[in-house]
Amino acid sequence: MRLLQKLRLSLFHSPLAVYFLVAALFYAPILLGLRTFPDGDFTHHFLPFSLFQQSEWLDGRWLPVWNPYTYGGHPFLADIQAAVFYPVGDLLLLLTLPFTSPAARLYFLQVEAVLHIALAGFFTHLLVQRLTGNRQAAFTAGAFFALSGYLTGYPPLQLAILRTAIWLPLILWLILRAWDEPGHWRWWIGVAAAWATAFLAGHPQTFLHLSYAVVGWVGWLLGMRFLTQRRRGAEAQSEKVAGGKPQFAIRNSQLATRIFALLLLTFAFSAVQLLPSLEFTRLSVRASVDYAYVSGGFPVQDLWQMLFPGVLTQFSPIFIGLPGLFLALLSLFQMRPIHHSQFAIRYSLFFFLLVLLSLGLSLGSNGFLYPLFYRFAPGWNLFRGQERAAFLVAFGLSVLAGYGMAALPGLSQRARRLAVSGLVIALAGGGLLFGLFWQRSGRGALPNSEFLVVALLSLLVSLLMAWLLWQKGWDTRRGWALAGLGIAVLFWANGGTNVDASGPARKTILSPEVAAVQAAQDRGRVYNEYRVYEDYGMSIDAEDVWGSSPLRLAQYAALFDNFPLDRMWRLLGVDTVLTWRRELPVASALLAEFPQATDTTFLHRLTESNLRAWLVQEWQVADDATALSLLADHTFDLDKTALLSSDITSPLDAIIPSSHNLIIQLSRPAPNRIHITLSDNPGGLLVLSENWLPGWRAESQIANRNSQFPVLRANLTQIAIPVPAGDLAIELVYWPDSLTWGLAITGGALLLVAIAFLYRRWRKTDA
Repeated sequence: MRLLQKLRLSLFHSPLAVYFLVAALFYAPILLGLRTFPDGDFTHHFLPFSLFQQSEWLDGRWLPVWNPYTYGGHPFLADIQAAVFYPVGDLLLLLTLPFTSPAARLYFLQVEAVLHIALAGFFTHLLVQRLTGNRQAAFTAGAFFALSGYLTGYPPLQLAILRTAIWLPLILWLILRAWDEPGHWRWWIGVAAAWATAFLAGHPQTFLHLSYAVVGWVGWLLGMRFLTQRRRGAEAQSEKVAGGKPQFAIRNSQLATRIFALLLLTFAFSAVQLLPSLEFTRLSVRASVDYAYVSGGFPVQDLWQMLFPGVLTQFSPIFIGLPGLFLALLSLFQMRPIHHSQFAIRYSLFFFLLVLLSLGLSLGSNGFLYPLFYRFAPGWNLFRGQERAAFLVAFGLSVLAGYGMAALPGLSQRARRLAVSGLVIALAGGGLLFGLFWQRSGRGALPNSEFLVVALLSLLVSLLMAWLLWQKGWDTRRGWALAGLGIAVLFWANGGTNVDASGPARKTILSPEVAAVQAAQDRGRVYNEYRVYEDYGMSIDAEDVWGSSPLRLAQYAALFDNFPLDRMWRLLGVDTVLTWRRELPVASALLAEFPQATDTTFLHRLTESNLRAWLVQEWQVADDATALSLLADHTFDLDKTALLSSDITSPLDAIIPSSHNLIIQLSRPAPNRIHITLSDNPGGLLVLSENWLPGWRAESQIANRNSQFPVLRANLTQIAIPVPAGDLAIELVYWPDSLTWGLAITGGALLLVAIAFLYRRWRKTDA
C-alpha cells in the first residue's frame, strides 16, 4: 500500500513521468506489440540502418564507417541520418543489443520514437514553467507540443526529424538558465551539449530550423538586455569599478566571452560527426541543387488544417487542437514577463513572431518569404520540403498556448466570453466556407460524410470550450478541464495516424523477392529496379547498387541518369537483376518470377560475369563530363583502359602492356576492409567496383616492409590502385582523416570539460 502511495506521489510530482504516461497511452497499441508504424522510411530506411549498426557493434566494431550493402559502397558514419553518435539512440541500442531479430529491433526503434515524444513534452514543460511560473501552463504547452499534428505525423516515420526537433525547448530553457546565472559555466556547457546532440540526431534541415530559432532567441535576449541597459541610462553609466569601467560593460564583455565559448564548444562536441559529414556532403548530390528542387512547401489551402485535421492530407502538421489554437491566440491579451527574471521582457512576442515567420517559410514558393530566405539566408538553399518548417509553427503555438493558459485567470469574464464567442462564430463560418469551396469541389481528402463528422466534432469542442469559459470567475479546475479537452482532441485527431493494422511479423519476414535474391546472389552485386525497398541489402547482407539515403555521391548518381544499363552493370559488378523486365539488354537466365496485382517482378542472373576487380595497362586523364561520355560508349574498352580523374595528384609510372592472365581474389573481412590477392600479376592499374572517397588507404607487405599505394579515383567513381608486378596481398581500408580529426576534437573537448568539472569539485571539497 505504501509502495502504491509512493508511486502515485512520484507520478504527480514528476512531470517527466506524466509525459511518459501520456505518450504510452497515445501509442499503447504500438507498445503492446499489437500494431506497428506503417511501411515507409521507418521500416525501410531507419530499421536497416539500426540493424547494420547493431551487427557492427556485436562484431566489436563500435564505429561503423562503411556500408557495402547500398549504393555500391556508402560512407555509413558520414551519412548523418545514420546518427552513429546520437547518445539517446546509442544508449537504447546498447541496452537492447542482445535482441538481434529484426522484429525486436523494429519494436525498440518504435519505443525510441515514443520516448522522444515524451521528452518533447517534458522539455517544453521546463521552458514554459520557467517563462510563466505556472505549472498548469507548462503542462498544457508540453502536452500540446508532444501530441501535436507535427510531432505525431511524419517525424516518427522519419525518425531523424523527431530525434532532432525535440531538443529545441531544452536548448531555449538552458539558455534562459545561463542568462539568469551567467557566472555558472554549467549552463553554457549544457546549452552546447544539447545543441550538439540535436546535430548528432541526424536531420540537418530540422537542425537548421532549430539553430535559426536558437540564434533568434539569443538575439532577442541581447536586444532586450540592450533596451534594459538604455533605460537604466545614467545610473548604469555611474556604476564604476576599478579602472573606471562601467560595471554593465564588464558584464557584457563576460557575456560575449560566454557566447563565443558556447559556439566553440558546440562545434567541438559535434565535430566527430560534422567533419566526416561535410567531407561527404560536398561530394554528394546535395552539393548543388536548384530552386525548383528545394522550394516546395504547403499549398496555402493547407492552412485550413489548423482548424480541421486531415481534411486535405493524411498528416496535419500545423494542428495543435482547437483548444490549443484558441489559447495561443488568447496569449496576445496578456504577454507575461519571464518568471524570476531580472528583465521585464514580453517573451511571448518572440514565439508569436516565430510562428508567423515559420508559417510563411513552410509555404515554400507558394509564399513570399521563402524566396527571400533562399537567396539571402545561409542554408535555406540546401534542403527540399520547406513544409518541415511547420516544426517551429507547432512548437511556437504550443508555447503560446501555455501563455494563454497562464493569462486566463487575469482575464475578465467579458473578455473570455467575447473571445470564445468569436471562436464559435469563426469555426462555424470556416466549416461552411471549406465545405462550399473545397469539400464540395472534390479537393478535400475525406468523403463528405467524414468531413461532416470532423466539422461537427470541432463545433462540439468549441461549444464545450464556450461552456467552460462562459461561467463566472475562474479556477484551476476549469483550466485542467480545458487542457484535458485539448489532449482528448489530439488523441482523437492524431491517435491513429501512424498505427498500421498489421503486426510486426509481416514487416520483418523477408518477402519472396528478397528471399530469392538472398538465395541467388553469388559474388556480384544486385540491381534492384524499384521492386523491393531500397535498403533491404543491409538486412540480408546483399550488396545492392541502389539505396534510399538522400545523400549519395554525385559522380555515382550520374551512372543512373540516362546511362546504358549494361555498361552500368559492368562497371558496378552486377550479376543479379530484380526488375519488371522479362528480357534484359544482355544475355541472362530467368531464375524466378513473382506475379503482382499490376505487373510481374522477374529475377535474372546475368550470363556473363561482371568482375568486381580487374587490371588494366592503359589509362588516360579525363574530366567528369568526358569520362561519363566515354564510359557510356560501347566502343570504349573498359577491360583495357581506365579513366583517371583530372584532379589526380599522384604521378603514375608508365604501365607496360602485358598479356598475362592474372588471378584476382577479393574478400571482405569487415565492411570497411577489402583484402585483395594478386597472383601472376604483371603490374598495372588495379580497378575496383567500389566507390572512391577520401579515406581509402592501400598497403601491402613488399620485401618485409609495409608499402603504401596511392588510391585514385577512376571511371568517375571507382577505386584505382597502381600496383607493381609480382604476387601481392593488398589491404584496402576505409578510415577518413576527417573522422580522426573529429574524434580528436570532440574527445579533447569532452576531456577538458571533465577535467574542469573534477577540478571545480576538488576546489569545493578542499575549501
